[in-house]
Amino acid sequence: CTPEDALHFGSTAEGSPDILRALAVPSSVLLRDPRACRVLTITLRAPNPSKAVLATHRQKLGAADDNRITVTLTADEIPSAGTKGEIAGGVRSWLAPSTFIQSDNPDIIKTARLITAQTGGDPVLAAMAINHWVYATVKKVPTVSLPSAVDVLKQKEGDCNEHTYLFAALARAAGLPAKVMVGLVYHEGSFYYHAWPAVYVGRWLEMDPTFGQDAVDATHIALLEGELADQMKLVGSLGQLQIEIVEANYAEGPSQTGRDT
Repeated sequence: CTPEDALHFGSTAEGSPDILRALAVPSSVLLRDPRACRVLTITLRAPNPSKAVLATHRQKLGAADDNRITVTLTADEIPSAGTKGEIAGGVRSWLAPSTFIQSDNPDIIKTARLITAQTGGDPVLAAMAINHWVYATVKKVPTVSLPSAVDVLKQKEGDCNEHTYLFAALARAAGLPAKVMVGLVYHEGSFYYHAWPAVYVGRWLEMDPTFGQDAVDATHIALLEGELADQMKLVGSLGQLQIEIVEANYAEGPSQTGRDT
């Protein structure tokens, strides 16, 4: 349908179920404290499991059969602060502005400079300063619109997409390569669609300005990276994913397994 039809449906469909809740992937295991989860082992079922989830520095893919794959996820760790070094050629492309991540916009550049003014050029401290600023400044509200960093900077409200796009624009304006991660995150008994940024600080560090995390917890499952055109690839997977939690480990205390929960 056209964007106008979609917005009209959203404003007139009284009592219709929330689309994010309807498309969430339910979990038979209730995690007691997902934001503190350090290691999560899951079995993901999908039509093409080896292509349904990314292999990253914190996501290790195990054996796959016709319709499922084992994935071990770890929480990211904040690197020690250090001096800004050379950015590799392949990573440098994530500094460029785009249609919705307008890192060359004067207001974005000015704001990025103000936020990072006291970080001494340290990429880790600069990334954390931007993350804290976005978390504290952007009001968390559901938003029916295309995410645009410039619009979010003006309106200072939005959901995970708006937080992520503004973070990416500010990071790039500050000289830090940043990209958008898209996938699922555990919340209140289900895995919901979610977006969060990864920023290059000598290595990729995944942060979450929506939750205020300087390093994401292990329940963040990255399915792909990229902006709106890339995110459309998720459409074919909606409603077809199943996740079984095998084991969850926390920073303190015993592990939690699917068998004893």
